[in-house]
Formats: sequence, structure tokens, C-alpha cells
Amino acid sequence: MFYKLIALLTLPILIVQGKQVRKQALKLPEANGAREGSTDNSTKPPLSILILGDSSAAGVGAAHQNDALLGQLVHNLQNDFDLSWRLVAKTGARTQDIIAMLELAASTKAVDIVITSLGVNDVTSLQRTADWLNAQGKLHQYCFSKLGAKHIIVSGMPPMYRFPLLPQPLRWVIGSRAKHFDRLQAIAIGKCDNKSYEPLM
Repeated sequence: MFYKLIALLTLPILIVQGKQVRKQALKLPEANGAREGSTDNSTKPPLSILILGDSSAAGVGAAHQNDALLGQLVHNLQNDFDLSWRLVAKTGARTQDIIAMLELAASTKAVDIVITSLGVNDVTSLQRTADWLNAQGKLHQYCFSKLGAKHIIVSGMPPMYRFPLLPQPLRWVIGSRAKHFDRLQAIAIGKCDNKSYEPLM
């Protein structure tokens, strides 16, 4: 990939810029509020949801979970389903971190739908694409085999090439890497009937 060549040529600059960004980055708290709950309305068909992810799933930038991804999903689905939900998310989490969190919790509570919002930290940690895809596959298999998930919805990568906090050329290299990850992810998921991909770019 062309971005890999540019990354090699500008590596000393990228290292310095990366350290500066980490030092200057504003660390926002995750949203307050319960990460598990249910509507307890037996008059509607049951639907259980598990959300897995990094800071975007954890609600960073929102004051309360009601205003974050979890709360918006509950708000939009509660009139049609008897909902139960759980959120497993952490700022800075990579795909392998979420797998470890699920395995540590050792939960066997069945879910219908799993929604994942992961990848940014995999990209910035310079993980190999093959290793990342393997980790994604392992996470999905865990959800299917251990949690009985019927379908997994995968959120695409955010447009990192637009992140104003990242200086050039770091922004271009990271943004190109994120696009590459996203394309591979979309291709892999497109081959599966029990998974769907929702692009953000």
C-alpha cells in the first residue's frame, strides 16, 4: 500500500507527532449511567442487545448513557420490543481487549444482536491488518458460540483523515491506514449472512 511507503519515509516525523498528540489529547470521561437494563414489557417481542466497543461505544463526549449510542438505541427500539441490553466498552480498547473483557466476565447470558464499534485503537497501535482481522473473527465467533448471537452489526471506522487533532503527515497516514482496515473489514463481513457492516466514512 502507498501509505506504508510514505509512513516509512516519514517515520521519524510520525513518531514525534504521535508523542505530541498523545501528550496534548484531551482525556474526556466516559458517559455516566447504567450499562445494563431492560424495559420489562412482556406485551412486546423480546430483543436482547450487546454493545461492544471503545470510547465511541462507552459514550465519551456525552454526559449520560441516555445521550450516547446505548441510550439512542434503547430510545428508538423500546416502543417495538421488550428490550434488554448490556454495554461492554472502554476508552482505548482494541478488539483483543474486548475479547479479554468478555472472557473475564465469563457471561453466558444469551443475546440476539451484537453491535461493535471497534478499530480506531487497533489502527493507532500499528497492529498488522491480518492480526486485527483474526481478532475480529475471534470476537465474532465468541459472540456466536458463547452468547448465542443471531446477528452482528459492525460499525465502520470513523473518518480519521478528517481528525483536526492529528497534524500532517500523521493524519494522512493514519487516515489511509483506517480506510484500508475498513475496506478489508467490509469485504470480510460482506461474505457472511449473519453479519452486517454499517459504514461511517
